[in-house]
Amino acid sequence: RWRMEMRRYEEDMYWRRMEEEQHHWDDRRRMPDGGYPHGPPGPLGLLGVRPGMPPQPQGPAPLRRPDSSDDRYVMTKHATIYPTEEELQAVQKIVSITERALKLVSDSLSEHEKSKSKEGDDKKEGGKDRALKGVLRVGVLAKGLLLRGDRNVNLVLLCSEKPSKTLLSRIAENLPKQLAVISPEKYDIKCAVSEAAIILNSCVEPKMQVTITLTSPIIREENMREG
Repeated sequence: RWRMEMRRYEEDMYWRRMEEEQHHWDDRRRMPDGGYPHGPPGPLGLLGVRPGMPPQPQGPAPLRRPDSSDDRYVMTKHATIYPTEEELQAVQKIVSITERALKLVSDSLSEHEKSKSKEGDDKKEGGKDRALKGVLRVGVLAKGLLLRGDRNVNLVLLCSEKPSKTLLSRIAENLPKQLAVISPEKYDIKCAVSEAAIILNSCVEPKMQVTITLTSPIIREENMREG
């Protein structure tokens, strides 16, 4: 008799669970998207998570490791060697102004060459390259590795032909005019013929220096042929 009562109790509990589950799924079907904001759950995935179900956090959130003495030393050292905001602004300003001025110099030289040429020559040399093709940032400036106290940055000016003393002089003569168009500030410009470079210095603190070195892809091609 006791066994019969236990079996009847288990059957009642079974059917009660079935009815509750049926009511549960009926309610789900009445809700939009089946009651799942991320879509209905699919079969278990590789990590035991059903697709469409938001991932559940596993365990407590990791705590941030407290700074060690080495961490504090590195941060202090970094703060001492990193350029000041004033230095960063000064570098960005002089580099930007120089690049824009060189673009105007390139335009000026190109217009000058066109005005010297005759109409027939223009047709023949319509596809001729500009004398100045572009400017590249190099060294620590290009890599973003400036340190506090660095006041000298480098630019490379690409030329269509092998740089000459005449071209260097023409650029150095034209550059002050174009700088005046862009900025009212004064700049000191010098030619370093032995280095095929133009050195530009600002006249306000913090004083910065930009070294513009002329080069051409032709030089690399000649070196490759010789090598």
